[in-house]
Amino acid sequence: MKTQHYQSFLGLLFSIAFLINALVYTSLASAQTGSELPLNNTSLAQSDGHIVSADFDASINLTNNAEFLITDQSLLLSDVLQEQQWRSHTEIVNIEEESALWIRFQIDNFADSNRLLTLVAGNTFVDRAEAYLLDEQLRIVQSSRLQSESPTSANLSRSGFKMTFTARSNSLMTIYLRIQDDGLSVIPVELWQADAYNTQAGIRLILLGAMSGGLSLLATYFLFTYVLRNAPSRFWFCVFATAAMTTMLSTEGILPMLFMVPSFAAELTAISLTVTLFAAIKITRIIFQPISRLWLRAHYVLLVFPLIGIFVFNDLYQLISLIVFSFLFLLSKLVATFIYRKGIDLRSTLIYFSGWFALGIVGLIELSMLVNNTGHLSFSAPYPFIFSCIGVMLIGVAIISREQSIQSANSGEQVKKIQELQQYNDLFQHAAEGLYTAHPSGELIHINPAICALFGYEDSHAFLAGHKHLSSFFAQTKDADLLLGELSIQQTVLGKEVKGKRIDGSEFWFSISAQLKKIGDTTLQFGSLFDVTERRLHQVNLQYLNSHDQLTGLYNRRHFLSILEERIQSHDEKASEFALLFLDVDQFKLINDTCGHTAGDVFIKELSHVLFDVVHEQYAFARLSADQFGIIAEFSDKQELSALTDALLDSAQTFEFKWDKHRFIQSISIGISIYEPMTNNTLLPNGEEMLAFADTACIIAKEDAKSGTHGNRKNKAHIYSADMHLHSSYQKHLYWVNEVKHALTHGNFSLFYQHYRPLAHNDEFDYYEILLRLKTQDGDLVAPEFFMPSAEKSGLSNKIDKWVIESYFKWLNQNKAHQASLAKVNINLSGISLSDEDFKFFLLNAFDKYQIPHGKVCFEVTETMAIIRLNDAISFMKEFKKLGCSFALDDFGTGFSSYSYLKNLPVDYLKIDGNFIRDILNDKIDLAMVTSIRDVADAMKIQTVAEFVESQEIMVQVGKLGVDFAQGFAIAKPAPILQYASYTLQPDLK
Repeated sequence: MKTQHYQSFLGLLFSIAFLINALVYTSLASAQTGSELPLNNTSLAQSDGHIVSADFDASINLTNNAEFLITDQSLLLSDVLQEQQWRSHTEIVNIEEESALWIRFQIDNFADSNRLLTLVAGNTFVDRAEAYLLDEQLRIVQSSRLQSESPTSANLSRSGFKMTFTARSNSLMTIYLRIQDDGLSVIPVELWQADAYNTQAGIRLILLGAMSGGLSLLATYFLFTYVLRNAPSRFWFCVFATAAMTTMLSTEGILPMLFMVPSFAAELTAISLTVTLFAAIKITRIIFQPISRLWLRAHYVLLVFPLIGIFVFNDLYQLISLIVFSFLFLLSKLVATFIYRKGIDLRSTLIYFSGWFALGIVGLIELSMLVNNTGHLSFSAPYPFIFSCIGVMLIGVAIISREQSIQSANSGEQVKKIQELQQYNDLFQHAAEGLYTAHPSGELIHINPAICALFGYEDSHAFLAGHKHLSSFFAQTKDADLLLGELSIQQTVLGKEVKGKRIDGSEFWFSISAQLKKIGDTTLQFGSLFDVTERRLHQVNLQYLNSHDQLTGLYNRRHFLSILEERIQSHDEKASEFALLFLDVDQFKLINDTCGHTAGDVFIKELSHVLFDVVHEQYAFARLSADQFGIIAEFSDKQELSALTDALLDSAQTFEFKWDKHRFIQSISIGISIYEPMTNNTLLPNGEEMLAFADTACIIAKEDAKSGTHGNRKNKAHIYSADMHLHSSYQKHLYWVNEVKHALTHGNFSLFYQHYRPLAHNDEFDYYEILLRLKTQDGDLVAPEFFMPSAEKSGLSNKIDKWVIESYFKWLNQNKAHQASLAKVNINLSGISLSDEDFKFFLLNAFDKYQIPHGKVCFEVTETMAIIRLNDAISFMKEFKKLGCSFALDDFGTGFSSYSYLKNLPVDYLKIDGNFIRDILNDKIDLAMVTSIRDVADAMKIQTVAEFVESQEIMVQVGKLGVDFAQGFAIAKPAPILQYASYTLQPDLK
């Protein structure tokens, strides 16, 4: 960094020294000439006609004091003396090919002393010139030719024809100047005092030397720094400065004279200028990178025209074309600086623009002198010299400034990248998850401390010392091979969970993600891993809980049915037969009512262990409901099945349950459904149907036991048969199951509603309960109490709940205006729905699908079902209460342990069973029960709803007791939801 700043400082120092040197020489020139030889102050002698007085200060411009004549180039001076068609020299006429231009004027020296004068005519591009000095008798006193000149301090630069002669005192002399060139007739012609001309020529050479030295110094400095820094802009500035110097020397005629090719001055000037402009284009492209390719190509094409002009135009037109082209090029530079200034820093833009602006001023001054045919020693003028020095120097400074700007930006980017790398390193070292870098083959490069801690190592050195490969992470090497194989194909592996092995030999689960990334020319593997042992164990527990009953540890109903379905689908005629055994505990309600539900839970748990000792792990054994079990038993003959059944019955018969001072000897009934393959195009039964068949057989077994049809009233088993004699209860159950299935398939359910109202105040909002009706195949419309028990036993009640919610939510979504007036709608749920995870997902999606506000929905659960499925009910309620739903406990008061379970259930409403409401006016016990329920509800901040309010008197009574809501025929009768009408407020109750 310090070296680069030193080089930039050195470059600026050289440039400043160059400028100071130039200014010193300029001052020296002014001091030497003094007041006698003022720069650019040519005094014109006043004379009559074409006679010039020899008495002038320093120089005189003869353009307006001379005559010209164009003749055939073969004419001699003697022939020209006879010509009479002389014209004013200010007339511009083109010199034709094979012609010569003659210029004449007279010099009058009436002084008493001789004067030494110098004639200067034309410019560097004049091909041939010769002069004749004649006295009063027209005798040739002196002659001179352009080719005969030798380099001296006075005529080193071939910037035109020069002839020094003596104007004798008291004489009138005539000069004839012959120019042979393919240009215009008007050329600069000047007459100088010899001493003044020699002084000015010396000063001019000093100035030219100073400029050449300065440009050479800049070019050398930038060339050396280009070699050291390999900066293309410095190389092209070296070319630019060198070419600018050669252009200037060619224009002054010094370079053609030194190389002894004075006739090729125009060609050398054109080539040098073209190279200068080409280098300038390169500098612009680098400084303003990126720049338009069209702009670059246009300039490259334009450079061809000056070169072509060498062979097409004559010398004068070549010079004019070069000046015009240079002026246009200068304008394009200034315009490009303005257009592309936003791509670079402002400082470099201003310096670069100033440099070209200074060179533009020089070009305007030189163009003005050329047009006016004045200022032969133009470079001796201080302003063009100063502006030339400043312009070239500023372009070089702009290059250095731009490099520093880029270097500063790169340094900033470098610092930023270093900071990013430091942040990445901090992230890598302190990340909570394990991070590693490895080769594609698996060889480890870096690991962070999190990996060391995960595997039980102190640091990365200790880990990498004994573990060089990615396979060290895995408990099984094949897992590493699989990961590397997937990476090579897919390039990315996400969340692959595998077993790892710690330093102490213990195994754990971790999740690994990796990808292959190409960094430069190297492909590396980047990966992360973190411990998922706890989640895996939790997942295993969830899977266990999802498939097992929490109380007994047996399979739950859902998993049992999935096993049954798989067994049915995979059945092979050659495989052994299997049957479904449905076990129902007789009089289980007696234990619950006598000792409480805790005792009932203990009894079921112990009975399941007794039955499992018979089944072992040979058969799939599940708890289907509170007091029902299921077994999938394979057998080779029915004797084996009968032996299993007898063993189960005997184990239950001998089991004795003790609770406090109570002793219970319970019994079970077994229904058996034997799987029968498809015969005579009959459909295969599914799991639900086999379960319904076994349940039906169990019902028949219970009824046979009660009626004593088969001898002993207890411990009976029955095998389902399609053509067996059916009891009326079974026929009724089968009938309603068939009707429910038909209704679900064909949509033969209907939604009704029944309003209920608050009793403590008038409310303009609507409260109602959704009721369900089934339209039988005979056309009858029946209430749920007829078909729901069979639906629940057959596992169809949750499907009915889904139909109700889907149908009502759809209707409510289509009646947006009704949602504003709706305060609360009550929807009944069955016990199966509370335990069904799929039902929860369905319900969540239904709320989202139909955009139903959660706060307007209250789900009703019967007290019996809530207590039987207490844990499921509590979990379901808590989950949906978080969303805003409310819950009501229906038929409250029917159980013996209602109050003990009420405090565990997060309900918002208690619907007092109608049996306590019907006779509340006449039965003091019912009145006391309702009062008791109201008091408990108030203490728990739960609102109460009185059901079966069938008269105004009952409504007044429950209102006096402090019941919050009333529902019944006294309020409103059920009506189809499609005929919905808002409730009309009744008069206030007094």
